[in-house]
Amino acid sequence: MADNFNNSTNITITMVKGDTLSFGFQITGLNGAEPDEVYFSCKENIDDDAYIFSIDTSSGIELRSYDAGSDTLTYGVRLAPSYTDDVALGRYFYDLRMEIDNDVLTLMRGAFALEWRVKDI
Repeated sequence: MADNFNNSTNITITMVKGDTLSFGFQITGLNGAEPDEVYFSCKENIDDDAYIFSIDTSSGIELRSYDAGSDTLTYGVRLAPSYTDDVALGRYFYDLRMEIDNDVLTLMRGAFALEWRVKDI
């Protein structure tokens, strides 16, 4: 058994440069409350000040549904092609985090890999 605790899920995201990235996630146990904000952000280096991209609930993250019986919020994330069109192929760092009632919770984090495509559209 591990001697440490990590509240985030570590997942490597691999996508084709200039494609659309779309995924969903669920949050339970907030008693019907919605987060103040949800962010999906990416940096070249962890300690950089500038983001390669950052989207939030006003620009690509949306609440899809709420199930009161299980107290589950379901969100969708859509990263448009324009966010990675001009980014060099390689590995970066991302996180998905939410803010609620003065708390910041990192839900996911990990490597963000941009791979090649054969033909530009």
